[in-house]
Amino acid sequence: MNMWIPTEHEKYGVVLASFRGTVQHGLPLEIGDTVQILEKWEGWYRGFVLKNPNAKGIFPCSHIHLKNAHIKNKGQFEMVVPTEDSVITEMTSTLRDWGAMWKQLFVKNEGDLFHRLWHVMNEILDLRRQVLVGHLTHDRMRDVKQHITARLDWGNEQLGLDLVPRREFSMVDPDEISITELYRLMENRQRKKETPTPVSTHHLFVHLKSLMSSNLGEELEVFFFIYDSRENKPLSERFFVKLSKNGLPKFPEKTERQCTLFVDLGSGDLRKDVYIVVHIIRIGRMGAGEKKNTCNVQYRRPFGCAVVSIADLLTADSKDDHLLKVYACNTESDWSQIHDNIIKKVNSRYNLSGSNTGLAVALQLLHGDIEQLRGREYMVLFTRGVSITKKLGFSDVIMPGVFQNDLYITLERGEFEKGVKSVAREGSLKSQSTALGRRWTDPARIF
Repeated sequence: MNMWIPTEHEKYGVVLASFRGTVQHGLPLEIGDTVQILEKWEGWYRGFVLKNPNAKGIFPCSHIHLKNAHIKNKGQFEMVVPTEDSVITEMTSTLRDWGAMWKQLFVKNEGDLFHRLWHVMNEILDLRRQVLVGHLTHDRMRDVKQHITARLDWGNEQLGLDLVPRREFSMVDPDEISITELYRLMENRQRKKETPTPVSTHHLFVHLKSLMSSNLGEELEVFFFIYDSRENKPLSERFFVKLSKNGLPKFPEKTERQCTLFVDLGSGDLRKDVYIVVHIIRIGRMGAGEKKNTCNVQYRRPFGCAVVSIADLLTADSKDDHLLKVYACNTESDWSQIHDNIIKKVNSRYNLSGSNTGLAVALQLLHGDIEQLRGREYMVLFTRGVSITKKLGFSDVIMPGVFQNDLYITLERGEFEKGVKSVAREGSLKSQSTALGRRWTDPARIF
């Protein structure tokens, strides 16, 4: 007597736990497989795995997570079409395919692609969770899907897999599109890939290697920022790195603390009078000539400054490290203007810290939208957690929903009376502030 009952609503599901199929007529299942269910009886389903519809068998209901689906051609030749987002479906199947190939990369000793693919897979899983939660706005959901499909296409290309034809972000069903239209989709996609787009946004990657000097002996604080000598004002926030007494990064194992990306530079910022300025502060003795600190107080005193024009990076080889000359600060009262004086060639006030003294840094200009850079050859910069140093003020391109700080205040210097007097003059401080505007979510309302 046949007790199997055709299912009406339980038609499609995902395997939660592997099943070896050791029972009679059992169907072996692997975690993540998608199955179509035909019949049900006392805690068991009968059906097949969608990737192999010819092999039918039975499997436990407890191993299946049911999902909504549309049914086409009800009856003996019925088909199920998942109602979930097609991007989610593609992510699931693609990650399952990549998993087996990813292990083979380790076996073949392809370490670079192995680690890059591992980072991309984790990033896709994180984006998948954001989509499944369903709390994203329409615009944000569109951006996330675009980011996901770019990652999927990158991985397929790196692994030598076929590229997926798309309309918007969804995969194209080959049964519902003509060969001519499919050819046009792939042709337009290849044309967009090969056609260079005008670049209006630039970014500067900075990696501090070491400070080479023969007279250190104290810990150092190094500050990088971008400076406009024409307007006499900084263009970016400051990036901070701490060096040991030997001139090496204090935490060499944490490379993300030694690197930064100055973002959102406009084409007008790539000119000769825009500089990368480096201020170096020593931590220790009050005077540079003192042999030993007589107390336990650690003083922050100026050590030196280095500058380099951004325009010089346009013609330099980005793969080579740069050795920046470090000018020692002889008069601390001029510290706030030391970079201006060096830029204006007023070098007589300052001495080079030594013939063998220099700041070893890697500098590289990147061009294009930052999201596009994540999916290209610079992806390794982002996967290792490089810090982002923002531009002061509003960038050339302002997207809706972007918030900016209202005000920056920089303390330049202070003037105080020396010695002890019965009537002391009040100390005065000079500060520089830059107003940036109000916070609006709509760029059209900025005034």
